[in-house]
Amino acid sequence: MTILSFLSGASRTLKGYPGYSKLLVLCTLSGGGLVAYSESQPDGGTPGVDPNQNVPKKKRVLVLGTGWAGTSFVKDLDASLYDVQIVSPRNYFAFTPLLPSVTCGTVEARSVVEPIRNIVKKRRGEMQFCEAECVKIDAANKKVLCRSNLDNSLAGSREFSLEYDYLVIAIGAEVNTFNTPGVMENCHFLKEVEDAQKIRTSVIDCFEKAVLPGLSEEERRINLHFVIVGGGPTGVEFAAELHDFFEEDLVKLYPTVKDLVKITVIQSGDHILNTFDERISSFAEQKFKRDGIEVQTGCRVVSVSDKEITMKMQSKGEVCSTPHGLVVWSTGVKTRPVVRDFMEQIGQNCLQWALTYKQVNRRVLATDEWLRVKGCDDVFAIGDCTSIDQRKIKEDISSIFKAADKDNSGTLTVEEFQDVIDDILIRYPQLELYLKSQHLSDVADLLKDPQGNKMKNVDIEGFKLALSQVDSQMKSLPATAQVAAQQGAYLSRCFNIWSQCEENPEGPRRFRGSGRHQFRPFRYKHFGQFAPLGGEQAAAELPGDWVSAGHSTQWLWYSVYASLFYSGRFYPVNHESVRLDEEYMHKQHGFSTTGGGLVAFSDARPFKSIYSDPVQGECKRKKVVVLGTGWAGTSFLKNLKNPSYDVHVVSPRNYFAFTPLLPSVTCGTVEARSIVEPIRCITRKKSYDVHFKEAKCYKIDPANKKVYCKSSQDTELGEKEEFALDYDYLVIAMGARANTFNTPGVLEYAHFLKEVEDAQRIRQSVIDSFERASLPSLSEEEKKRILHFVVVGGGPAGVEFAAELHDFVHEDLGNLYPQIKDYVKITLIEAADHILNMFDKRITAFAEEKFQRDGIHVKTGSMVVKVSDKEISTKERATGEVENIPYGMVVWATGIGTRPEIIDFMKQIGQTNRRALATDEWLRVEGSDSIYALGDCATINQRSVMEDIAIIFSKADNNKSGTLTLKDFQEVVDDILERYPQVKLHLKRKKMRNFAALLIDSQENAHNQTIEIENFKSALSEVDSQMKNLPATAQVAAQQGDYLADCFNRMEECEKYPEGPLRFRGSGRHRFHPFRYKHFGQFAPLGGEQTAAQLPGDWVSIGHSTQWLWYSVYASKLVSWRTRMLVVSDWGRRFIFGRDSSRI
Repeated sequence: MTILSFLSGASRTLKGYPGYSKLLVLCTLSGGGLVAYSESQPDGGTPGVDPNQNVPKKKRVLVLGTGWAGTSFVKDLDASLYDVQIVSPRNYFAFTPLLPSVTCGTVEARSVVEPIRNIVKKRRGEMQFCEAECVKIDAANKKVLCRSNLDNSLAGSREFSLEYDYLVIAIGAEVNTFNTPGVMENCHFLKEVEDAQKIRTSVIDCFEKAVLPGLSEEERRINLHFVIVGGGPTGVEFAAELHDFFEEDLVKLYPTVKDLVKITVIQSGDHILNTFDERISSFAEQKFKRDGIEVQTGCRVVSVSDKEITMKMQSKGEVCSTPHGLVVWSTGVKTRPVVRDFMEQIGQNCLQWALTYKQVNRRVLATDEWLRVKGCDDVFAIGDCTSIDQRKIKEDISSIFKAADKDNSGTLTVEEFQDVIDDILIRYPQLELYLKSQHLSDVADLLKDPQGNKMKNVDIEGFKLALSQVDSQMKSLPATAQVAAQQGAYLSRCFNIWSQCEENPEGPRRFRGSGRHQFRPFRYKHFGQFAPLGGEQAAAELPGDWVSAGHSTQWLWYSVYASLFYSGRFYPVNHESVRLDEEYMHKQHGFSTTGGGLVAFSDARPFKSIYSDPVQGECKRKKVVVLGTGWAGTSFLKNLKNPSYDVHVVSPRNYFAFTPLLPSVTCGTVEARSIVEPIRCITRKKSYDVHFKEAKCYKIDPANKKVYCKSSQDTELGEKEEFALDYDYLVIAMGARANTFNTPGVLEYAHFLKEVEDAQRIRQSVIDSFERASLPSLSEEEKKRILHFVVVGGGPAGVEFAAELHDFVHEDLGNLYPQIKDYVKITLIEAADHILNMFDKRITAFAEEKFQRDGIHVKTGSMVVKVSDKEISTKERATGEVENIPYGMVVWATGIGTRPEIIDFMKQIGQTNRRALATDEWLRVEGSDSIYALGDCATINQRSVMEDIAIIFSKADNNKSGTLTLKDFQEVVDDILERYPQVKLHLKRKKMRNFAALLIDSQENAHNQTIEIENFKSALSEVDSQMKNLPATAQVAAQQGDYLADCFNRMEECEKYPEGPLRFRGSGRHRFHPFRYKHFGQFAPLGGEQTAAQLPGDWVSIGHSTQWLWYSVYASKLVSWRTRMLVVSDWGRRFIFGRDSSRI
């Protein structure tokens, strides 16, 4: 019954508004409540313009802000009636009620935003949007001065001005720190999507820092003390989300510090949730007490330092300080500087204003009941930046009496009063509230004598007495999303029927003056509010003084949010499935695009308790330190099953990333968190403890068997940031860095594509370029430069990024930025003669032809010699000619270089003048028996056959006769083929069946059954020409990690029973078979739903069918069902809704 009445009330309220066919009721958290929203176009009944008539010039409406108020106004406005310009520093609308859920990974950030251009697009190009910040409003000249906040490297003036006929101010408010010292420097806020993302990162930072070695227990407690200042709906929900995040997820990943976590909520009032019913406040406090969340009421924060928060107890006046690891400030809002400046201009803070309206030092912009700014007839203000100055009834009491007294008798009859009562109720809403508070059913009940008898008439004094207490019911509206959205919808309706209501006013009677007001005044309808309290429990205050709290209310909260989202593109993600994403970054089975190649990975691991210790006996376990969580390191960890090792993992990132999909992340085809897996989720599945430390190894000391590490966290905890780890075995899997070839300007001005963060920065920069090019202050030449995207490197990564960017521009951005879509240019620069030169020639030719058809300029045979902030210089290899090319963004995808830490280590062990760390065929670093290296940081130094030719011959010559028979040779042939893989490649190239055929072929006399040393050398003289270094791909790295883990699993067994080939230099056999790489093929997506594939057996497949093969293989090889679901849903959303263009 409660739900039905609530929905019917919402329906009645918005029934007259345009576009009401798809009503959405949204819950607001920051103030709790429900907002009515529409997804459809204005209906046909909306007054429009007859194209057959001479239509006057459209009025220019300038809207400042894309929050709840601004977006609600824009969505419902009939843009055909006006020339509409929107200005906002963010190019999206954010569903702020779910920001606390974003802080802990319950919902992803991009799940709660909608690009504002998607809304503008539905208006058939009748609205223009500029991503800029309003810095000054010039009411006298009807101008607004704006400044772009985009990258300064983009050319053109950052400032511009816009004229208006009507101005709608909806720029919201900023966080109110109450001038508390240290808040701005040391606290997090929760007003924007970016705030929620920062909090999410900082929470994990605190946990990662707390598990570092060298910290005392007290320091760990400080790190894990989370303080929330503000006991309103936002602060309470964040505290509840944080508690659930810890209890449901982080406790499993950080078991060693689970008892040290503390959450404190500080509230200056006597109770939390003091805007709710007392029963809800009490329920919330009791639940928090049971959950172990400390609630300190009656406390005012007086200062915040980097390590402590100082509070004053209001009851006792005592001042106390509490150490903290993270502080979230959610205490209220205040007016933005640009609005305060505007208020000064129009005199809303001057003496005359104070005398006229009896108000001094206003905090927000004052409007009348029609949301028109007082003192500016053509300026309207809605949302948190404004407050309605409701007119008092006692100020107009004489005018009301006079208007009702038609016969000028000096008295009013009940009948005369009834004639104006409807206008009074509309004009003065406090009267209705007063009647409700006095339990009166009719306004006429006010006109009774002290005995309760109805009076036939009343004079002016009696009329004043009857209404004397009415104004006590006047209250300011709360600064909530619910209020802002209703104001936006109301104001758009007024604009839609403006001309109609000029002729036929619909408003109440003007008691001071003649006629009627043009519109009915704004009336706020409160639809209730929610307060999620964690543990699958929520509290709700619904219309009619209904209160509900508990598990059933949580499901009501879920159902309302899930069914009534802003648009179909919003996708709330399962509470448990995404929580771990802060850690989550990848362990995948997949394909390598960065270098191409197929990598197999398995997730079939029985879940075992992280607390179990399967190691029996008193033998000290060997300590294995793994540096890195990329393809090689993660593959090693996943496949290491032997519990006899004490495993420690050190990496500056606490996740594994599925790098083949990075180009898809750059353009929003796939979300970043869909391709990452927390490394702790991998380690907790092991049957033994694996210790992970989020830190960077900056020095390896092989002499003392130590590695020196430095924490990668930004949190300040004294001088405990560096530590050292001993090891028995060291596995170096640190990967490589982008290779700039010492080209000037690359590090300063180019983007790379090696990490998830690189892909996210590229994605933001692409949108920045389009937003910047849309600004009105730029010339056409500047726009062309800004929209010139240059990709350096024609390998798989560069080619796929160019293809993804082309699709992004033509399938999505072209529709959102139609005025500048023709200025876009993509150039691919490659130093070699062809792109994709490691692929089959047929694939290379197809890719170049397709790029030519798509308008992607492929510039081969050109080397980049310099990159500046606005130009990239290339040199033609054939002619030596240097060309300067203006650009807007450069992506550098040309190869890899050795990390400084590896270079330093190579110097220590005498491996100078090498490009990568040299290992033997068993991945052991040359010169270090206890150190292994794998992945991009290392290369296998395959031993040459000719170096050992005499030793091999001697080993086969058992009778020391100086000659070999084929029978003698057969005894060692398998060992030769295994020890020297280049022999097998040589046989394949020569199309010979076996080694014997090679030896016979080298004999002058084919019937001679003996082989001498010279014949043996002659037969193998060309074998070493087949030696090649392995490519630096994910496929190679993953296979190396798998191989090394298998060696470690069987280390003791193979010590006793070696399985490797003969030791030609020495006695016995090698412990293990040497590493052998198996190539499973490689893909090259080319855009337009077309892909090229080079598969084993020299198979080549190109076209649309190969794209679906690419989809199916990637989907099936992803690491877990969670990641499969996320990636496949990302692909599905892209097909249905397009890529997201929000700049977050």
